[in-house]
Parts: sequence; C-alpha cells; structure tokens
Amino acid sequence: MADPTRSSHEICKSSSYQKLNKPDDTVTENSSLSGYRFINIEDLVSFINLFPCPSCGETKDNLFHINEQLTGINTKLTFECSMCKNISTFSHKENVNLRFQVAMYGIGCHENKGRRFLAAMDMPQPVSSVRAAVYKTRIHNATKQAADMSMKQAAEELQAVEATSEVTVSCDGTWQRRGFSSKNGISTCLSVSNKVPAKVLDVDILTNHCDTCCKMAKKLGDDEFAKWLEGHKHLCKKNHDGSAGAMEPAGLKKIFRRSEQLYNLKYTNYLGDGDSKSYKQIAEAVPPIYEGTSITKLECCGHVQKRMGKKLLDKVAENKNVSFTEGGKKYKGIGGKDRLTKVAIKRIQGHYGGAIRSNVGNLDKMKKAIWAIWEHRKGIHVNCGEWCTGQIKNMLPNFVMEIIKPVFVELSSDTLLKKCLHGGTQNANEAFHHIIWEKCPKVTFVGKDRLEIGVFDAVIVYNEGEMGRLAIFRSLGLNCGYHCISAFKKFDTTRIKAAQKFINAPLTRGKGKKNLVQTLKMTPMWQEVTNLTCFLNNCILYHIFVVFSKYGISKKIILVYIISPKVFNIFMSYLTHTSSNIIRTHCAKIIAVSPFLFLKQFFFHPPPVNF
Repeated sequence: MADPTRSSHEICKSSSYQKLNKPDDTVTENSSLSGYRFINIEDLVSFINLFPCPSCGETKDNLFHINEQLTGINTKLTFECSMCKNISTFSHKENVNLRFQVAMYGIGCHENKGRRFLAAMDMPQPVSSVRAAVYKTRIHNATKQAADMSMKQAAEELQAVEATSEVTVSCDGTWQRRGFSSKNGISTCLSVSNKVPAKVLDVDILTNHCDTCCKMAKKLGDDEFAKWLEGHKHLCKKNHDGSAGAMEPAGLKKIFRRSEQLYNLKYTNYLGDGDSKSYKQIAEAVPPIYEGTSITKLECCGHVQKRMGKKLLDKVAENKNVSFTEGGKKYKGIGGKDRLTKVAIKRIQGHYGGAIRSNVGNLDKMKKAIWAIWEHRKGIHVNCGEWCTGQIKNMLPNFVMEIIKPVFVELSSDTLLKKCLHGGTQNANEAFHHIIWEKCPKVTFVGKDRLEIGVFDAVIVYNEGEMGRLAIFRSLGLNCGYHCISAFKKFDTTRIKAAQKFINAPLTRGKGKKNLVQTLKMTPMWQEVTNLTCFLNNCILYHIFVVFSKYGISKKIILVYIISPKVFNIFMSYLTHTSSNIIRTHCAKIIAVSPFLFLKQFFFHPPPVNF
C-alpha cells in the first residue's frame, strides 16, 4: 500500500530490504573445505593407491582392490588390501540423493531434467521413480511445515502492528496455463499494511486432474471404475470440480473461511482487481464468512489505471469511421495525428495513475487532479501538476475532448475513487506468482504434490528470502554447510540491492531529480553553495549524488566539480575561512576534486557509507 507520508525525494526502503535485512544468527563453520565437489572417480582411486595400507603398511602399485556400490548418485567405496585383506569403506554421511532432489526442485527442474543433467556431467543416474516418489513426499511435508510456520509468523506480525484482528488483504489467482483450460490453479492471499511489508498469509492449490484416476478410467469399465473410485477418494489428488475460472473464487473462499481458525484474523478489506467474481462469492457466501462482519471491496490502483487506457482505446475504435470538422479542417475518427494517438493515451493513463497515488486518502484532491488531466488536454493549465509542460502541442481538438469526457466522468466517480483511497496495488501478488512459476515452470505440466512443493517453497523465499529455505534442509536432516549458507546470503543481498535500486531510481533521474533539486533550493545551504558557485567562475555544481551502501543505507553528498587545480585551492581556502558552517552541517561530506579524480574515485571506487 502506498505511504502518503513519503515525499517525492525521500530515500525509501524496499519491501525486500525490510523483510530480509535482519540480524543473522545462523552459525556455520567458516571453512571453504566443506560441502561437495565434482571429482573424477578414476583420479580419486589413483590418488588413494599412492598411500600404504593402514593395517599392514604395505605399499605397491594397485595395492587395493576397489569396489563401488551405487545407490543413485550416492556411492560407497570398499578398499580391500591385496596383501592383508584388510577392508576399509568410504561413503557419504548424508543422503545425497535426497539433497539432489531438493536442489532440482529448488531451481524449477523435474525428474527428467535431473537425469539429463547427470548424464551430461558423466555421473550416475539418480534413484528410481519409486524411491524418488518417497523422497518427494518427504520434501513436500518438510516444505509445507516451513511454509506454514512462515505464514503464521507473517499473520502474527500483521496483527501486532495493526493492533486489531480485522485486517486488509490482497487476493489474486494464478494458473499454470493461460486461458480457461488450465488443470491447476492457485489462490493467493497477501497482507496489506503501511507498517510492514507485504507477506504471504495463505495459499490454496486446486486441481481438477488426478493422474491415477485418468489411468484407471481407461483400464476399467464404468461400473468397475465407480467401485474403485470409492476406495480411492481419500488418496485422489483432484480437489476441484468445475472450470479453471472457478478455481480462484473457490480457493479464496476456503482461505477466508479458515482465517479465524488459523490466525484469529478477519479479512475485512478485500483488495482485488476489476473482476468482482471472487469478491461477490465471498461477500454473498452462505453462511456468511464472518458472522456480523461485512467485507469491503478495495480496487487495485494499477488495474484501475489500466481502465483509462482501455476505455480511451475503445472510444477510438467506436469513432473510427466517424467524420468531424473543426477549424475548417476535416478529420476521420478521433485517433491519429493531432488527435488521440497511442502515445497520448499512454501518457493520459500514466497521469491518471499518478493522480490517484499522489493523493492517497484525499478524495477531493484526487478528483481535482484527475480532471486537471482533462483540462490540460483542453489547454487549461490552472490545476496542472508538476508533470505539466504547458505546451500547446499537447492540446486535443474539442470534438475529441467531448467524446472522451464521459470516460473521465466514469473514472472519477466517488464510488470508484473511494475504493482507491488506500493507494495500494496487487504488485506484491504478481511478484509472488513470478516466484511460484520460477519454482515450477509453466512449460511442464505437474501434479498437485509437485505444484504444492513449488508454491510452499515460493512462500518461504518471498517471506523470508533464500535463508528461510534452510528450515527445509534441517527438517530433512541435510547439512546447511558453508557454501550453502554463503550463497543463500548472497542471493538475498542481491535481491535487496536490486529492489533498493529500483525503488529509489526516480531520486536521481528525470522529474525525481528535478523535485529533489527544487526542495534543496529552499534550504539555506543552497544559497550558500550558489554564492560559492558565483564566486568561482569555473565551478559546476553537481546537485546530488546518492550513494547506496550494501544494505541500502544512503548518504546525500554535495559534490563540487572543479575544473582547474587553481580553483580547487581557492575553494579550499573559502571553506577554511568562511564564517558559516551551513554547508558542513547539511552535508555528509564535501568533496572537491579534478574531473579525472572525480571519475576515478566515484565511478570505480565508490566511497564507504560511514564517512
């Protein structure tokens, strides 16, 4: 949800930063000589034959008779001395076959891809399909347990910060196949709050397919199959009867009904897209979801913004063959040059979305900002925002303005805008869905168990980061070694950096930088720096340089870009003798360097965070 207190130039911490940047109490041996390696078995055998027998001390070529016993990729080597017949064994301390299957699932690979990978690496093939199915059940249980714990902690955190059991949630659905033919669907429910980042609270996986049922239906007759099905119902993977489109409302209804039992929460505000099918079924459920408590529908501002572009395109299509005359010039349709182009529609749509997000919680200002867009295109710039350039070329003919006016009337109605006052979107749901289909790619059809493993794994990664997956390894009795933990930490750090870079990009580009400079001009510091710039004719003020640290902490630095060493000396003398400390108190550090040193220091060797 948008934060109305955030200014246009404020350094913001992303959701990933807030979720993943926390103290790490994971203890591991700081040794790179741990974990697994790809080693040629022939080289290993040759190396071992260089050593004497530990029993008789004999040394000679090919001293040991070596036997290998394979169980999937797990190997057990037996060394028998040819002289004293002493036998030594070497084997793995943990189940590497299970670990391999966990690793393959974690990167979105299935059994067949794992076999292809091992074949390409000239390694033994994995365990049989029967044993792999046993491992799948173990992985499913461990992943579900870790995901349930993560979602429970997210619910407790939400209830603690909101200080109430009635909360807002963002609900959406996703399918493994596009269209309405998908056999698998997922309903997702995420928290919405200005105080904590969005986290997954609950998921429901639905499928209208059971592989065992399909196979038995082909083998047995109708009567025999019906009899067999009675004994198979408790094992059947099919949990949804109906179309793929009905999966989302069915799943969300289950999620809402069990919210009090699982977390003692009531989802009283439903943030969803324009499709009201799911909300309608929840709001009109019999018996009611929450006795005596109604559920309010909130609109996703991102979807509402798209309506503007869609409706304007519809107007262009409706009037495609209609002729108009204005200023002695004839026009055919309202689309095209000097009328409503695709570029103009995209800009209007963007300004409409900005009008909603920049006036969170204020209906009157939001409505005024929306109509300022229409007036702007008519040539009236009284109420325009900072996006307005005041250029005449953005004006549209009067006949176009009158045709698109009903669109503005509809999309600025109090009924609609009241549902957008929260300023929230379903971007969090879309980000979570992206992780799901990374763990379980859409290109390959999977059964319910495999899909659930992918969804539960995605829940953990979205809520806790890659480090949260360590709970799965521990539950399965697998070692969380140095390389595993180091890599997971690096993945989370990369995720934080990418999120911080994205969310704070407007600060140093385009209008974001312009707004920042305008705010800076209002401070006494700006006046002093301006006087200094006037005093030194060869000085160029580089307005703002934001340095992001490893975890997104920022410092604002005023950089004075000096052309010549002579001016550099004058500048340093000015700082030494000036009676005012305004610059020093407002800046983290003042840096004066030559152009070459500036590039060298700040582009190739950024300064540390603590100056």
